[in-house]
Amino acid sequence: MPDHSGAGRIIGIDLARCIALISMFVAHTAPTGGPAGLLNLSEFLTAPLFALLLGASAFYSSQRMGFPSLFASSVVRAIALIALGLYISSWGAQVDIVLQYLGLLSLIMAPLVFLPAWALGALAVACWWWAAPARTYFAADAAQATLNGSYTAYLYDWAFTGHSYQVLTLLTYACLGAILAAGLESWGAVGDAAVAVAGTGLTGLLFWYSRTAVPEFLPYTSSRLEIGFSLSACLAVVGWSCLLARVFSQGEGFLAPLVAAGRMTLSLYVLQIAVLAAYSVYAVGYGLPARADSWPMMFGLIVLALLFAWAWQRFLGHTFLRRGPLETALAWVSGRG
Repeated sequence: MPDHSGAGRIIGIDLARCIALISMFVAHTAPTGGPAGLLNLSEFLTAPLFALLLGASAFYSSQRMGFPSLFASSVVRAIALIALGLYISSWGAQVDIVLQYLGLLSLIMAPLVFLPAWALGALAVACWWWAAPARTYFAADAAQATLNGSYTAYLYDWAFTGHSYQVLTLLTYACLGAILAAGLESWGAVGDAAVAVAGTGLTGLLFWYSRTAVPEFLPYTSSRLEIGFSLSACLAVVGWSCLLARVFSQGEGFLAPLVAAGRMTLSLYVLQIAVLAAYSVYAVGYGLPARADSWPMMFGLIVLALLFAWAWQRFLGHTFLRRGPLETALAWVSGRG
């Protein structure tokens, strides 16, 4: 299943990243929760899946780069992602930008990815256990730093107290993503199936538990139940994506638009923010609702992303720009070009 035409990438990981992208569009623009509220589950999946795949990517990078080069590269990537995140936050899209959190997470994962699997697992368990208490513990300090106009307010927000995302929470997924990536390098279809079935079963079990034993089950709370549910959903997505990639390994053209989109999620993320920001500026003037939540917007973003990625790969896939517009720039400035 390795993609030998794409620097050893695993097609299943690219498919999973595309699913994270589509889940993000649903989370940002779906006007309702859909049948039985199923579309609301995108709120539990999107950021955790991106974080888990970031951990997997960090593992793959560690297989071809030593610690000094990977850490130096990650510092540049983190700075670039944080700067880009802060910049697009000023565009006015009604979205909580995640790039700052992923930038800091990528920096933290650079040294951690060289740890043995048991240590990464122990760290993931610790983050899972302390994520919610940490939000409460640091809330007062974060508020005080904000009142004082201190730059440490950013660090409190990104690391512990963010409204939608916290690096401490995302670190749970990233550590387990690195462990999972190591397995994907060695096991076969049976291992992929085991991950898919176990993830799906656990997701269903926790979803049933959330409906029967919990008064209100909400995303972005960092609760242990939420993290466990999101993690099991992520495992299911990765497992089924890898199995799908195996099924179509001889007919990769069928998956080409999805794989292409999965390989340029940064560019497509920023494109989405640009569309939503433009809508927020001009919608009212054209008699449209102030909020972008609608079926046309959701499906339009999905189709636009897939077409953009497919066209980019179709016409520029054999050039140095093959990674995507922002992916290429980020690869070169961080020394991974």
